[in-house]
Amino acid sequence: MLSILFIPLIASLATAFPTPEEQALENIAKAILSRAPIEANPVLKSVTSSGTGCASNSAAFIIEESATLAFDSMVVNRNTVGLQKKCLIVLDLEVDPSWKYTINKASDLRGYVDQADATFSAVYQVGSSSSAAVGNINGANSSQENWSIHSSKDAGATSGCGGGLTTIDVTLRLLPGTFPESIITLDSMDIAFEYSRC
Repeated sequence: MLSILFIPLIASLATAFPTPEEQALENIAKAILSRAPIEANPVLKSVTSSGTGCASNSAAFIIEESATLAFDSMVVNRNTVGLQKKCLIVLDLEVDPSWKYTINKASDLRGYVDQADATFSAVYQVGSSSSAAVGNINGANSSQENWSIHSSKDAGATSGCGGGLTTIDVTLRLLPGTFPESIITLDSMDIAFEYSRC
């Protein structure tokens, strides 16, 4: 468990607080880089998020055992255009040329459902390597319940030596024919993230 000692300094009062975008980037960097061996020398060059399910650069990683991606607006109901929401996260992670990383050996997804059947997909692309977590949420007969799904069907997407650009394309879709008051949310997603030598 990490302990942080905070010592307020008068000079620091003049420093501006980070914007939400800067704070999200800092959390992403901590979550991903904290798992890397020192020899991998990881550098997170950039992170962006966009889409109807996450306002621009608002998807945030939370530091936990796995990198946890939290969504601010991945909510779908019968009034949602196309009955779906999407969020595209793009990160550029550079590692030492003798190292690579693998993302999505497993994913855990959590949300809320009320009288809805839905599908989700999270497609990971790292260079020419891809991986997907997909599934169904059967909640048409459920009223105001939390749902969770564990997906570990493949070996994940692995970067080339030296790392590179990764995209995570997340879609939550409400199936037609559900009740007028149906609602489904995707609140968070844990992503297994590993480093290895080339």
